[in-house]
Amino acid sequence: MSSFDFPVLNGVIPSWADIQVRVSPLGGTVIEIGDISALSGGPTVEGGRQMEGGRTIKRTQGSVTYECSMTLYSSGWHKMIRGLVAQAPLRGNQRLLSLAVFNIGVLWTPVGSDDIFERRYKGCRILGATQDSAEGNDAQQIEVPIDVLEIADFVDGVEIVLL
Repeated sequence: MSSFDFPVLNGVIPSWADIQVRVSPLGGTVIEIGDISALSGGPTVEGGRQMEGGRTIKRTQGSVTYECSMTLYSSGWHKMIRGLVAQAPLRGNQRLLSLAVFNIGVLWTPVGSDDIFERRYKGCRILGATQDSAEGNDAQQIEVPIDVLEIADFVDGVEIVLL
């Protein structure tokens, strides 16, 4: 495998520095979060099968599931909380952050390109916020698992989903 087998544009491949992430609470103001260490997720299709004599003879359309998680620096986590708190239902004097619904938009353009790549995580809810503190010089991070209803990519103005 040569180095030319990977997507390269003018000798530069897309990197994390090329990515812009926006969190859009439903009914709220867009939150620009730049303090993200990682964002991962994607769809998985599980197809069903009709078997006969130990062999597959037909398959079903199947069903799709989605996964998503973000790793935020402490400052990014607090930006996200402040942006979602107005949309979180109130119970007594507590805001129920995990019930605030939002979308995540990810845009990136590799250096020297005119292409804009876009992925949207739709109908998101926070499922947790794990803070693992450790001695050292690295910035504090919060792992945020997210429940997502749909993930779509956009190519030439067309919304693309797996199922």
